[in-house]
Amino acid sequence: MEKFRQYLHATKTYIAERSDLFVGIGVVAGLLAIVGIVVLVNELSGPQIVYQPIKACEVFTPAEAQSLLGERINNTEKNEPQISGNFGVSKCGYSDLNSQAMMVAAVTIRSGINDEGVAKNKSDFAQSDAVNASEDVPGIGDGAFFNGKAGQLNVLKGKSWYIFSYGLGDSPEQNTLEKAKELAQKVLS
Repeated sequence: MEKFRQYLHATKTYIAERSDLFVGIGVVAGLLAIVGIVVLVNELSGPQIVYQPIKACEVFTPAEAQSLLGERINNTEKNEPQISGNFGVSKCGYSDLNSQAMMVAAVTIRSGINDEGVAKNKSDFAQSDAVNASEDVPGIGDGAFFNGKAGQLNVLKGKSWYIFSYGLGDSPEQNTLEKAKELAQKVLS
């Protein structure tokens, strides 16, 4: 028992003499734990948004839709960018209420929210152009092609891939490149 008391006294003396060291070790261990938790939460929270995705209805406004479709329009699709993987996808569409044949003007924007998303946009854009036997359209954005089967003008500009549709709502294959370019010029300017 005496030896235990001596050991206990020696331990207390050792700790008392080096209390700054033990406090420092405790502080460093606490900081490392906090940093580890922050890194873990950050990694588990999903993709990092470095570039804010474009909101389609902010670049394709009701006034622009009216200039294409007439005064009476219906906003058929409006949403905030939906984040999925390294992209933010936003859609905005309008239909006309002026005639029997429903005309539709719509834009979908796939924005790269980080460098991986931007690179994937570029590679997917090029692949889609090659696969769809599309017509290249010079002079718009960083690259553009018209997919006649879907009636869509695809434009790569900066970090984003835009898809424009403008024509008869029930027959998109009848959409023309000229109409789609007219819509693209309003949105991209």
